[in-house]
Order: sequence, then C-alpha cells, then structure tokens
Amino acid sequence: MTLKGTTHGPFFAGSSPAYGSIQTERQSGVRSYIDHPGISPVHIEYLWVNHFRGIESLCWRPARGINCLIGPGDSAKTTILDALELLFAERQNATFDDLDFYDTDTSKAISISAVLSGLPAEFLRDDRYGLLLSGWNAATGQWTPEPAEHLEVKPVLILQLDVDSTLEPSWSIYVSRNGIVDKSRRLSFSDRKAMAPARLGAYADRHLSWGRGSSLQRVGSHPEQLPATLNGLLRSARDSFATGSATAFSDLVNAIAPAIAKLGVSVQSGLVANLDHTSFSMNASGVALHDGNVPMRCMGTGSSRLAVAALQSAESAGRQFLLVDELEYGLEPHRISLLVSHLRQRVASSGQAFITTHSTVVLREVRFDEVFVCRRNPNDGTVKIAPAATATTPVLDAKRYVRDKGEALLGKTVLVCEGQTEIGLLKGFAEGTSRNIQASGVVLVDGGGDPAVFAVALHFARMGYRTAVLTDSDRPMDKNTFEELQAGGVPHFAWGLSRCTEEELFCGLPVDLLGDLLSLIAESITHSRLLQELSRLAQITFNNLDEVKPYLSNPGFVQAIGIQANRSKWIKNHFDLCFEIGSKILSMADLLGDGSLDGYLQLLTNWLTAND
Repeated sequence: MTLKGTTHGPFFAGSSPAYGSIQTERQSGVRSYIDHPGISPVHIEYLWVNHFRGIESLCWRPARGINCLIGPGDSAKTTILDALELLFAERQNATFDDLDFYDTDTSKAISISAVLSGLPAEFLRDDRYGLLLSGWNAATGQWTPEPAEHLEVKPVLILQLDVDSTLEPSWSIYVSRNGIVDKSRRLSFSDRKAMAPARLGAYADRHLSWGRGSSLQRVGSHPEQLPATLNGLLRSARDSFATGSATAFSDLVNAIAPAIAKLGVSVQSGLVANLDHTSFSMNASGVALHDGNVPMRCMGTGSSRLAVAALQSAESAGRQFLLVDELEYGLEPHRISLLVSHLRQRVASSGQAFITTHSTVVLREVRFDEVFVCRRNPNDGTVKIAPAATATTPVLDAKRYVRDKGEALLGKTVLVCEGQTEIGLLKGFAEGTSRNIQASGVVLVDGGGDPAVFAVALHFARMGYRTAVLTDSDRPMDKNTFEELQAGGVPHFAWGLSRCTEEELFCGLPVDLLGDLLSLIAESITHSRLLQELSRLAQITFNNLDEVKPYLSNPGFVQAIGIQANRSKWIKNHFDLCFEIGSKILSMADLLGDGSLDGYLQLLTNWLTAND
C-alpha cells in the first residue's frame, strides 16, 4: 500500500497520471462528479494517528458500516474513539496538556488525520471545497494529490488536527500540490457541526435534556427553531410564576424591602419573587424528557443508554459518525443484541459506527467482517488494527473462533487447552497458589480436543497473540502440525510419558495427596461408584476409601486408576470438580514441591506470566 503517514500528515509516494485532466474539469467551476451516482454516504476511508496519548503511530482503513474494536486492555481502543471525536469536533475549543502527547514528549506534534469520502455534492463545488480536494482509489488504497474520476480516483477531503508544544490545537484541510503542503483552510462551523460525531459513553444523562451539545438539541425537522420557541415558553412560565408568587412570597418580600431601601439600594419597579432568567433557560438544561412526571435520566443505566442511542442515531440528528465506548455497559444480552442491530440498520444508509467492547456477548452479535483486532506494542507505541479474518484460516473456522472463543481476542496471552478439564485444573491451581495469571492478561481457551486444538492455537498466533497450547501426550503429534507450531512460535506443553491428563494427575502427584484426590472425586461421582470401580481394578472389595490408601503406593495400580478415570470420565468436563482439584490438591503439590505434575505446572505458569 502506498498510503503513508507521518507526524506532518499523509503524503503521496509516486506520480499521478490524473493531473492533466483535472484542469479541464475545473474550467466549468463545478466538478463533473458532483452528480455521480456512485458517490456513497460520508465515511472515513483511512485514519492516521501519531503521537497521541498511548499511540505513537497508527494507520488504519476502517470498514464502511460497523467497526467493532476488540483487544486486550491498554491497546488504545478508547484512544482511537477520542481521536475521532477530537478530529471532527463541532466546537474547536478542546484543551490539551502534556499527558495528551505520547510518553509526554511535546517535542513531537500530535497529528490526527482522516481521508473523508462520499462527500455531499455541495462540498465539491469550487466555491466550497472543490479546490482543496485530494484523490482516493478505493480499490488500491492509494491516495493522490488530486481526484480523477475517469481513473476511479474519487474526490476526498483530508482533515487534520495538529497540536504542537504550545498546546494549541489547529484543525485544517490538508492539501498537497507539487510537493507543497497547504493547511491554511478549514471546515466552516456549519459543516463541522454537520459532521460532529455522536458519542455514547458511560454517562448519558445530559443527552436527555435540551442543553447545549445534547443529542435532543439536534433532533427534529427544524432544530434551529427550538431555542426561540423554548425561550418563548420559558418567558410565559416566568409571567405565570410572577402572578402566582405575589401572595406566596409577599410576607418575605415585605420584610426585606425596607432593609434594602434603608441601605440605599434603588428598586425601580418594586421587589417581586420570580424565576431567574439565567438559571431557568435552555442552556441550563432545565427542560428534559420525562416519562410522565419522572425524568428519563432517572431510568436505569441500560435504559438511559438505549434512549440516548436512539436520539444520537436518529436520521434527523444528522450524525454521520457514531462512537460507542464499551457498548455492553449496563445492558443485558438481549439489549446488546438490540443495540447492535439498531446501529447496523442506522449506518446501512449513512455514516459509520465505531464501537469498543470487552464482552463476548457483543462478539456473538456483530458480524465477522465488522470485527477488528487492536494490538499495541508497549515498547514503541505502534498500534496495529487487523480484521478478525486471517488469510490462512478457513473462513468458517475463523467466524466460529470469533463467536465461540471470543474471550481469547480480549486478552494478551492465549493458552489453548485440549478441553475444559485442563482449564478447570489450571484456574483452580492459579487461585490456590495465588498465581494470578489473569493479571498478566492470560486467557484460557477450550481448543475442542485433539487435533482441533492445534488449529485454534495457530489461528490466534497468526493474529499476533502470544499463544501456547496444552494437550495430553497420549497421542503422537502429526509432523506437519509440529512444524507449523515451530514456525509460528507456539510452545507446546504436554504431560510426559505419553500420559493423558487423568494419568498424569494420579501418577504425577505425591502419594500423600492421592487419598484426598479420591475423596474429592467420590463426592462428585458418589462413593459407591468409585469404590465399585476401584474394587474391580484391584480385584478386591473395598468398603471405604481408607482401605484403598495402602494400595496407592503401588505405581502400577495408581496408573491403572488414572486410565480408569479417563475411560469412565470421572473428571472430564466437570469444571467445578477440576477447579476444586486444582485449588486444593495441585496447590498442595506445589507447596510440597514434589511430583512430575508440579514440575510441568511450574514450567507452564512461568511462561504464562513471563513479561515478553
């Protein structure tokens, strides 16, 4: 891709064959593509962010409709929404400080730029922005200094926000002609107002009142007439209040009037009690939506957010860009589904929606091509955004991984386990030993058994996640799979001696803990069943577990118990039982520092919590 970005904004690398034809088009004063039927609604074709907060550099080509940004914490998802909100700010009075610069380094300017396509026809006129247009080839992702419709290079505006060490923001339209950059022009206030994004955050109360900057103020066929109408109603309210207050406040007014006059304060028309013009006005947000007599801002968090989402995305509000941070906040799963569907329908005809989430419920509701994985390199601040699809993973599998294993996309390190048995044991072990692997951004994923577990691990590794895989060793690995794991840098952890997990659990623990292990299993599958199966193995009738303990020092018998546990599925997919075994039995093995199983777990947890 030839599109590039620097702290000074985008530039074109190469020559454009379209220059000669542009002059002919300009002679008419109006571009020939004004009435072009292929012009689509306003949308962002490309976004650059440089040296802004946690982002040192970001180049991203978002999708037309919904863009769902996912990824681990501190991957700059919210910062991207902040950058968009600032770039398209309706009122250019934003304030900045040193913390808005990457690593607080003010020697390098903040630069936020966007290629804006699908412009309204009036924007394309020479007396508006026609002479400031650049070109964009959507098929190749190439930017050129000028448009050329006959070469599929459509007209775009490049909007840019720069902030240098003076902390003074500068909004401009970026224009480059013959290597000379011109940033002397900017959008008019009315056009900025038309493009200002609507943002749905955690706090939505102010949007349910008719105050400055609220969503309600923009809704309706003629929102510009609302202030005059509302102030007329408020004046009538003050007149009515003055009439009614003459009696209610007369004693108080009569009591203070002589004292005021005695101090030489001149009153022209006489003291009365009335509503204050400044505190009861449109700008004070005194008029709000009500449900009967109750303000809608008093509704629950989820209901308030949905009401505001409806206001912000209303067609009459004229919002082109919708920003939703943590879409799932305050919403039940069915309401999440409703909001995602609402946003998709809204942007189907106009604009784009940029949402962030930490919820697997949201991932099950968005479509596969709407999901983008956001990854930030903590060492140099480089942020990369990639679609959830990968070129080497079959599409159906990739879609399934997003919906069924979406939790992996929200972490930093992914351990793909063969099944729920291993996940339960590891989570219990981590809690019992206070090894907080979750604090390191570790996500444990069910790989769905052998051999599917390896395909899942390779998928997340290709997407840039630090990935490992944990399996039994009772089945030999395919040579090609081994080579793929090696090439992808995916460590493979497995129990030794060709053991399944149940075998390793019994054979790899200290003998003193095996009785306690059997007691936990007995509570889950019943004592009678466990004793019956153990009696069959030993060909001796056991009446209680105490009678079994002398035989647990026999390695052959213990291995036979492990094989039987696997065959009869004593613990397989019993997550709660596995968790309890991990927290109570494996943690004790760790405390004793004995047994092969503890050695494997030490190696595994060391890798999971490593800071690389």
